[in-house]
Amino acid sequence: MLKKRLRRNIDDSFALTISSSIAMDEFHPLAAMDEFHHFPSYVSANLPSDIVAEIFSRLPTKSLARFNCVSKPIYALIHCQSFIKNQLKKAKERDLPNLIFKQDFKMICVEDKNWRRTRRLNPPFSILLDKAELSGTCNGLVCISDHSRNEDIFLYNPCTGQYNKLPIPKFDIPTIEHSCFTALGFGYHRKEDDYNVMRMIYLYDKPFKNIDSYRVEAQIYSLREDQWRKTVNVPFHISSRAAIWLENEDTLVWKASCGFGQTMKVLIVSFDMSREAFEEVTRPPLLIQPEDCQIEISVLQGCFTVFHLWRNEAVEMWTMKKFGNEETWTRTMVLARPLIRDLSFMYLKPIWVKKNGDVVVEKSGNKLIMYERRKRRVRDFAIVGAPRYGFAATVFDGSLVSPFPAAYKSP
Repeated sequence: MLKKRLRRNIDDSFALTISSSIAMDEFHPLAAMDEFHHFPSYVSANLPSDIVAEIFSRLPTKSLARFNCVSKPIYALIHCQSFIKNQLKKAKERDLPNLIFKQDFKMICVEDKNWRRTRRLNPPFSILLDKAELSGTCNGLVCISDHSRNEDIFLYNPCTGQYNKLPIPKFDIPTIEHSCFTALGFGYHRKEDDYNVMRMIYLYDKPFKNIDSYRVEAQIYSLREDQWRKTVNVPFHISSRAAIWLENEDTLVWKASCGFGQTMKVLIVSFDMSREAFEEVTRPPLLIQPEDCQIEISVLQGCFTVFHLWRNEAVEMWTMKKFGNEETWTRTMVLARPLIRDLSFMYLKPIWVKKNGDVVVEKSGNKLIMYERRKRRVRDFAIVGAPRYGFAATVFDGSLVSPFPAAYKSP
């Protein structure tokens, strides 16, 4: 009944809100970012403020982003941290989140709830990037880095269009483009109510014999403090350029490696943002030819997930129900012949699991496929207007979260 009441009153409440708008001059935005009860009671003559706030929290993020200049009360509401967190919570409840594609110099966004409509993203900073990479998403913010320069990092909210170029950190080891490797991690630290970017640089200044011997330096950027600082030593050789963020654990996870040649091992390592400590994550058991197995990592339905891939043979999906507890590994999906039809199944990246259990997967960077669990079949999952080849895709939640440090400082 509440949902029906809210939907019925959306148009009327919006009209009432518009009629109550007042001038924006001499209004400081930071003064409006404390608590819900600061939202003015006179915004609507007929609806309580908490009902109006609840109605607005259910509107599409793009619509809310357009309301900045409607009135002081509405500006105060959509910049209130409590409202932003409530709206983000509702966005996370959607069956399908937003989706972003990166293809060469283009970025394309899918924002509707059925993944049927696309729009081209044109952030002003895109002209500054030589080789843009999607380096992680978190609460509606997308971390975009420049692979060629190894310097430029941007936090970007595709729904509001806001972006922030991070300051360039100063490393003790030389950051030479062709002789160093950069790995990034981006996540939200709940305890500190802060967004962090972690950057690690490996200097390849000797013959490629032992990857464990290369010098490495790591720094963490705090959005709240708007500065970089050095952190602990990195005891692993990170091999993936971007981490995944485990929301419920305040943890970043990468693929890593140790050894060289036939003795090389693929590892999974985590970084606890609270303790600032690295740890190796125990992999799920390998039931088929462990020496030929490739892995991909992801977060699906809030749980850490590993894909095991064997060329033209089989695909397994394992989920760790409780992160850090190896006894909770559960095999949740198996694909084998005849569902495995070609070698491109060797390069799969899990994107999302729907509420009905269907899994959306990026296949070889050329198409999306869906594994329908109940019917036990694989089918193409085409989106009109999405790239047809050579893309990277990732999901994000539509939110009003700001990429600017000022949003997290007291007025």
